[in-house]
Amino acid sequence: MKISGIIYDLDDTLISRDEAFYSGFTKKFYEKFVDKNEFDFDTFFQIMKSADKITKWSPEKENLFNELRKNINLVEDNKFYVDFFWGSIVNSVEPDLEANKHLEGLNKINFPWGVLTNGYKYQHEKMIRSGVGKLAPFYIVSGDFGCHKPCKEVFIEASKKIDLSCEEILFVGDTAETDIIGAKSVGMKTAWVKMGRSYPLEDKPDFEIDHVKELNSILNLF
Repeated sequence: MKISGIIYDLDDTLISRDEAFYSGFTKKFYEKFVDKNEFDFDTFFQIMKSADKITKWSPEKENLFNELRKNINLVEDNKFYVDFFWGSIVNSVEPDLEANKHLEGLNKINFPWGVLTNGYKYQHEKMIRSGVGKLAPFYIVSGDFGCHKPCKEVFIEASKKIDLSCEEILFVGDTAETDIIGAKSVGMKTAWVKMGRSYPLEDKPDFEIDHVKELNSILNLF
């Protein structure tokens, strides 16, 4: 298996999306918008966790608040809460130092790589705050391109950016339905970031990893 380049997902692959979501957004949302007489934080946290489980992989964040409205009275329209969501998430993003060290190593040996992330304009801010944007030779935000993973076209666009055939590329991501299925559909090799889970589908990825730094030894990079 010859791998000549790597394309990464962003959230929960190169940065911890869940840390920003729960430690940042969820706490701030509870403090500002939830009636404390109706819900204590632990109860609200479980409601948020359930809503996130249903809507996490959707680029349309209005779906999260539609789910929350089934249990919580929200007085503003969804756009208001979506704007608050992105502001809170972006401001809560922290660099993953081990992931960035791995990426810096790729740059030192001139190994081709890039980032392909689902989402919209706020993904640009997350790239900057995480430090990944400064390191990346290129990155693609699906909302800018016009279709989201797993659509084949956005993976093919990434292969053009990295200037390699799809068969020479390893795609690394944490979502089976968008990252792994999408990459496989165009012939890329795949690595799934497990996050303590078992792979949910029959068609397995080529690799299963806990963190991107494991690719250093798996691929004999450095």
